[in-house]
Amino acid sequence: MILRDVLITLLIMEIVVVILWKSFRKLKMARVGRDRARETDLRLTYKRYRELYPMSTISYPEYKQLQTRKAYKRAVNSMEIERMVR
Repeated sequence: MILRDVLITLLIMEIVVVILWKSFRKLKMARVGRDRARETDLRLTYKRYRELYPMSTISYPEYKQLQTRKAYKRAVNSMEIERMVR
C-alpha cells in the first residue's frame, strides 16, 4: 500500500517535471526567435522599427548606435527572416 502510494507520487512528479521542462524549452525557443528577428530588423528605418516593436523604449540615437554596432555583423539568409518569406 505504501509502495503503491510512493510510486504514484513519483509518477506524478515525473509528469510535472516533463511538462515544466517542455514549457521551459518552448519559452527559450520563443525568446531566441524574437531576439533573432530583432537582430535582423536592425536594418529597418527607426519609424518601421517602432511600428514592429511598439513596446520598445529605445530612442532614435540609441537605435542608430545599435545599428552601427550590430546591423551587418552577421549575414542572415532572407528565407530565414519571417517577414520576408512569402
